[in-house]
Amino acid sequence: MSIILLDWSCRERFHALDWLANQTVPREQYELIWVELFDRVVPKAMRDADIVITCNQKRSYHKHQGYNAGLLESRGQVVTVCDSDAVFPPNFVESIIRNFRQLNSEPEQLVLMHHEWRTDAAYPEHLAGIDGLSAFPWKDLWPNVGACLSVQKIDAIRFGGFDEHYSYRGFICGPYDLAWRLVNAGLPEIWHEPNIALWHFAHPAPYFHPRQFSFSNLRRWFEVTYPHCEYHALTAVEGFSTGRVLPLVENPEVHRLRMSCRRIGTRFEEKYATKTGPAGFSKLQRLGLRLALVREGLMRCSGLLIWIAEKSLGRERFEASYRSALRCGKFLLKILGKTPGPSRLPFPRKHANR
Repeated sequence: MSIILLDWSCRERFHALDWLANQTVPREQYELIWVELFDRVVPKAMRDADIVITCNQKRSYHKHQGYNAGLLESRGQVVTVCDSDAVFPPNFVESIIRNFRQLNSEPEQLVLMHHEWRTDAAYPEHLAGIDGLSAFPWKDLWPNVGACLSVQKIDAIRFGGFDEHYSYRGFICGPYDLAWRLVNAGLPEIWHEPNIALWHFAHPAPYFHPRQFSFSNLRRWFEVTYPHCEYHALTAVEGFSTGRVLPLVENPEVHRLRMSCRRIGTRFEEKYATKTGPAGFSKLQRLGLRLALVREGLMRCSGLLIWIAEKSLGRERFEASYRSALRCGKFLLKILGKTPGPSRLPFPRKHANR
């Protein structure tokens, strides 16, 4: 499995890497992917992570672009996106593998969520094991959908990865965008038991704390760039409610992988499967097809007019009139052929010879 840990030059501590390095499963069964949205290079991440990605974003960051960068580089069958400054129990990775793979069978299709306990206490330097967490006051547990998501990589690709729509810029977003679209597609959402969860200590300057003002906190307020529903991204909630399964803006590389997974039954269908690309038909192509539709309608009307003329004139008189019209047409083509030249009249000549 692959674990994606996201940073946007904001992490003060990197203890999550230590907790994830000490798991009950062999280290070769999972990889750690550290994704930095800006350009900061963390020495500890360089030492402890298997892959380090810097996205070199500017100004208002976009977490979902970072998630997609990690997804595309991942090698595991299961991809986990989780809080990058949490404490992880030693059986965290094992709990994910066990839920997706039963008795060495193929991984199941599901959306697996882990709870996250939170406290206002600062991270203790002396914390040596998971048993020491009981000494701290923890807040009531609630389903934090942005804390930890695990899905099969193939399912994430099949449904377009993480949505890169502009409304997900800034602080209010998370992996629940993909989770809810997978649920809309029919995958079951399962929450793991609270005894195997993430544990999150407070930041030195708690986000949005009204009684602990700092310029750092003030800057965080401006990272909320789009309307939200109880601090859940508005676009994600709308997509969940309307049943959307694909992103509004799909990462081009994810789109290429998704299309490459298709299995098309006949060569006849293949010409339609690659006719437009992700942008769809252009306005010019649509205009051409609309004009072709008008031409088809005129051809049907001309057939009706010919039928009416034949019924009105009688068969013999109609045949005579029709032959006269053809002779006139060939005569006009002969005259026109001398003026612009035969090569300039391929379309009229083809129809006159019918």
